[in-house]
Amino acid sequence: MLTDRITRSLLASLCLWAQSTLAQSAPGTPLLALGGGSQPSGDVTQRPFDTARLDTFVQRMMKEYGVPGVGLAVVENGRIQYVKGYGVRDVTTRAPVTSTTQFAIGSVTKSFTALGMMVLVGDGLVNLDAPVTTYLPEFRLSNPASTRTVTVRHLLTHSSGLVRTDASTFNPALTAKDIIKAAATTPLVGKPGATFVYSNVNTILAGEIIRRVSGQPWAVFIRQRVLKPLGMNTATLSIAELKKQADIAVPHEADVKNGGLRPTQYLTLGADAPAGAVNANAAEMARYVQFQLGDGTPLLSQASLNEMHRGQITAPDFNLSGVFAKQAETIAPRSAKVPASLVTDERYGFYWGVETFLGQQLVHHGGNVTGETANITLLPKQHSGVVILANVEGANTFMEAVRLHVAEMLLGRSGPDTNAVLQQQLKYLRQDNITQAADRLAARTYTPHPTELNTLAGTYRSLTDDKPTRISVVDKRTIKLESGFQGVRFSVNLLPLGKNRFMATSKPLIGGVFKVTERDGKRNLELETLTGAIPLAVAP
Repeated sequence: MLTDRITRSLLASLCLWAQSTLAQSAPGTPLLALGGGSQPSGDVTQRPFDTARLDTFVQRMMKEYGVPGVGLAVVENGRIQYVKGYGVRDVTTRAPVTSTTQFAIGSVTKSFTALGMMVLVGDGLVNLDAPVTTYLPEFRLSNPASTRTVTVRHLLTHSSGLVRTDASTFNPALTAKDIIKAAATTPLVGKPGATFVYSNVNTILAGEIIRRVSGQPWAVFIRQRVLKPLGMNTATLSIAELKKQADIAVPHEADVKNGGLRPTQYLTLGADAPAGAVNANAAEMARYVQFQLGDGTPLLSQASLNEMHRGQITAPDFNLSGVFAKQAETIAPRSAKVPASLVTDERYGFYWGVETFLGQQLVHHGGNVTGETANITLLPKQHSGVVILANVEGANTFMEAVRLHVAEMLLGRSGPDTNAVLQQQLKYLRQDNITQAADRLAARTYTPHPTELNTLAGTYRSLTDDKPTRISVVDKRTIKLESGFQGVRFSVNLLPLGKNRFMATSKPLIGGVFKVTERDGKRNLELETLTGAIPLAVAP
């Protein structure tokens, strides 16, 4: 996900045409049995889709997770079964979300870039197993052997060997040329094809290959060869384009000091546009689902679609449910019974995660940009899928609960209470909803002892950057943290929550929780995350 990992923004660096009848629908009105697509054969669900049950669940989850607005689309048996807007697109104006409200879809964009690459493969212009240097002659990795053997396929499966770095997300002035140059000195985790490490750099490189091979900028190529053929004529590829639309979802972030949510600025992308720049509505994303299932406009062969969706490398850290379960088992007391992961057999295809849920294959990808979160999940065997779009920062657990619940419905199965399982796992990580609500309350009400903050001030040895980490006291309730990761420096204000825990009140870590612990006689600074605590610095 594009910005999903310091509160799934900097955290990522530490460890992105609807039919005319749709456009005329009333705000919040569901669109039922819209048709389109062929009627598939095989093992498919035949009962009527229970939209009332879905509505009840989505609205309950929105309330529980504090999500202001949602665009949702369900495809069942190859047909667009349900498209609906829930809640508001702006908490200040209270304008409602409709089926055609555009959201930033973040890293779901990567699947469009993979699709663009496969179009070029179909044209005979790209060979997936050719070295990257075939198309980017100046490209180098820090290991000469890896430079010779890294292929286009490795870029599409995040198995190039490059560690994750999102410098371009925080510095839009960086160009693809800069990213290519930086790759030569970026650390490697192994040989190409050996290890999955999610990195926007891979997708930036893929986008640059598309540009050079096609002779068109990535956005122009994706518009002409992907969006238009799929009938996604209202989708946009930049924030400048998005702002020209009337019906758009405003991004929101936590208002730590006052409680609730507040609108925030859209994230404008530069070089990493191929990793996260698409904006679309639920109605046109439903058409995209149809295409991915082989039931929409023919753009690729079925064999090419299957190749994109085939799990090609083990990716145990990509799916949130699997990560939650693994981290909880590590942290929980031996006597605790941690719920097993909701999904198994996590792998990765061409910018698609692949997993098993209730004995069936799911193909999915999430997306995060500042103030917005998205997910698309396909059930290929059932010719079904769901799209969920939300206008709030880091709604990843909300997405996980809803997408797996809808998958249960599409499978016609009575599975586990997805949300309850996730919350039980997250309780051990102090990331469950009850703990988070208590933390937000403490951030507004806790009054520290006068010496509590002063004892933390000083210079720490950074574990994530070559420059030191510093903590200084701002006032009686606020400290300032200055740190960094791989050269990306950040400065945030923190409010105390008690017991040496603090919550960030400013970007890029807003809502993130830090804790200070004593270990081996030294003070340690860590960041609490959905994927476990991340060590940041230690007192010298």
